[in-house]
Amino acid sequence: MDFVNCPRCGKLFHRTSSSICPPCVKDEEKIFDKVRDFVKENPDKSVKEVAEECEVTVKRIMQYVKDGRIQAGVGMKGEFTCSQCGKPIITGRMCEKCILETNFQVGEMKKQADIRNRGQIFTMRKKDR
Repeated sequence: MDFVNCPRCGKLFHRTSSSICPPCVKDEEKIFDKVRDFVKENPDKSVKEVAEECEVTVKRIMQYVKDGRIQAGVGMKGEFTCSQCGKPIITGRMCEKCILETNFQVGEMKKQADIRNRGQIFTMRKKDR
């Protein structure tokens, strides 16, 4: 069993999949819901305005968008850009074109690895006594 102190509140808890304790997870989800709902109702607001209204940091909102949890409203246009080409995006880290290109490149690398590995036979021998 892995018991750790919650980095948010300091309480000791049994770590599962989250790095924070269950009560703090619930609090984080309430904060997220508040931000998500505000952005849906006020799509013309900038990241700074959303942060001020929801009493959260700009960094937290930026992370929600990068993680794909919320889409940037029209007021946030241009505040989020593709990490590959710099094109404006509304969610995630890359634009649709760069995602497709990256997926294609990964597929090509897998094909090349399969070609290199084709025909190789791996055998195991008992160690001589």
